[in-house]
Amino acid sequence: MIVFYRLALWTFLALCLLNAGGVQAAKPEQPPTELKLALMKGLGPEKVVNLPHMMAATDFEPKGSLVSYKLQIDLPTLPEEPLAIYVPKMSLAGNVSVNGQFFGACEPGQLQEVRCLHLPYLIDIPISFWKLGTNDIRFEIYANARQSNGLSSVWVGHFETLHRRFFLWQYWLQVDLMTGLSWLSGLLGVMALAVGVVLRKDSVYFWFGLTSLANAVATSSVVMSRPMMDLDVFSWIVFASRFASGHLLLLMFASFFERLKPRIYWGVLAYTVLSVALIGLSDSNRTLLTTLYLPLLLAIFLMPALMLYWTWKSREITHIFATTMMALITVAISLDWPRFTGKSAFVGMYFIPYAYSGILFMFGSMLFSLLVFALISSQNQSAELEMKVKQRTAELNALHDQLLNTEIDRSRIQERQHMLQDMHDGFGSQLVIAKMMVEQNQMSQEALGRLLEESIGDLYLLVDTLGNSDNYLPNALVDFRFRTQQRLAGTSLKLHWNLQVDHAPEVSPKVVLQILRLVQEALNNALKHAKATNIHLDFTYDAVGSQLTVSVADDGVGISEKTVRGQGQKNMMARARTTGGKLSVTNSNLSFSNSQPGTLVQLVVPLHPLGSV
Repeated sequence: MIVFYRLALWTFLALCLLNAGGVQAAKPEQPPTELKLALMKGLGPEKVVNLPHMMAATDFEPKGSLVSYKLQIDLPTLPEEPLAIYVPKMSLAGNVSVNGQFFGACEPGQLQEVRCLHLPYLIDIPISFWKLGTNDIRFEIYANARQSNGLSSVWVGHFETLHRRFFLWQYWLQVDLMTGLSWLSGLLGVMALAVGVVLRKDSVYFWFGLTSLANAVATSSVVMSRPMMDLDVFSWIVFASRFASGHLLLLMFASFFERLKPRIYWGVLAYTVLSVALIGLSDSNRTLLTTLYLPLLLAIFLMPALMLYWTWKSREITHIFATTMMALITVAISLDWPRFTGKSAFVGMYFIPYAYSGILFMFGSMLFSLLVFALISSQNQSAELEMKVKQRTAELNALHDQLLNTEIDRSRIQERQHMLQDMHDGFGSQLVIAKMMVEQNQMSQEALGRLLEESIGDLYLLVDTLGNSDNYLPNALVDFRFRTQQRLAGTSLKLHWNLQVDHAPEVSPKVVLQILRLVQEALNNALKHAKATNIHLDFTYDAVGSQLTVSVADDGVGISEKTVRGQGQKNMMARARTTGGKLSVTNSNLSFSNSQPGTLVQLVVPLHPLGSV
């Protein structure tokens, strides 16, 4: 085991020595050369300029022309591998030649059709282009009056060295990062615009969506070298979107603080549309652009102060965050304003595209976070409210069922008490009086028999009604028919029954009792006075009209004036009123013999289900 450890240690030391020897044997890296002098030839005479160089308006045609820069580099020996040229910026577009051999343009196509002003370029020149001694490098720059024009300093060296030291991070910063910010801004804009339309058109999401889309168009111009349209139209769209995004930003923050009024945003939008139209008509004149930007610049510097005041009043964290974002944008605009007006160095980047896009991303992230939290809170509240509603509904249903059952039980008890009281006050008192009269020999045996028979019939009605615990009318009628047929079994009277009450609802026992007493009264009258041989009893329930029709028709002698005015008729009328129904007593006109008219007693009673109002 010790031998193994020693072998591993010696192997590690040997590799370290070999690696050190390899490092020492490697050739030292040749540093790149920066070229800072050039011979420029534009509309005027040739002149020597220092790079980076910004052209004057007199160096080119306003509509566009070529300006050449000639640079020189001495090579004491011929390069063993291709040398590369790194150009941080050439505006608006350009091509390169080495020792009179044309290599190519910054982008494929005619120079007046491409835009290379925002992109760094690393050009790998073949070995055959170089020579021993002085080498001429010529750039032809296409310039017009739409932007700053010129050429940065130029670096010459090995491709890998220039790629690692300069081009890699510069390309990521100017191209990859701006491309990502442009797509991200557009995506957030579309999402926010959809949310804003759903919520309401003047919500902060709506204004944030418009601002992000305008910013996406403006930042896309930074990395777009070959527009799919006329360059004049594309330049106008870029300026217009950049101009509009600044005004929309102010409306977005005002909306976030709930300070945006219709007259404000309509005024700002009208000014923006008018200014964009003037920019297009003036062919993007730089002086006009600067003038139109001045109100926006003033508003942008005043907006942080207003937002700071609003934040001081609200003391909300989100307002503090928004105010900080606006302050950062103001700082970026302050740094970029000299460059926009052409008073700063030619080489360099605008801060506002990065600050603007980054701040919009953070502000949008905050808005969507607030939206997500609001949705989660709303869902939780809805679920909690739904649970409480279900719980309360169950409690109310249970309470309702309890009250309903209590009311039904109370109603039944009350009805039974009423019937017991009626029994006591009715035939009970009559029996007591009859007992006294019999004891005093004041009632005949025949009268006593009739009284007992009526009392027994009334008792049967009470028993049938009290025994009907489910308050179901058909059951009470069946019991009533059975008792009546038994009672009249020994007589010559024939009863004809028609019961059509299967769909009748549960009704109060008091109503059932009064109906049956009325029918019994009609039967007693027919037995005593009508001299009838047939009686038809018809019970029909109309479900549509919710009413019961009771008819008692006989083939007797019919009714007389004495019968109409009798006590029996008065009793039946009183019972009909108790049920809430209407009673009629007429000749039946349906006599079962040709010599007698017959009698028809008809009751129409509205039936309401038990417990209903």
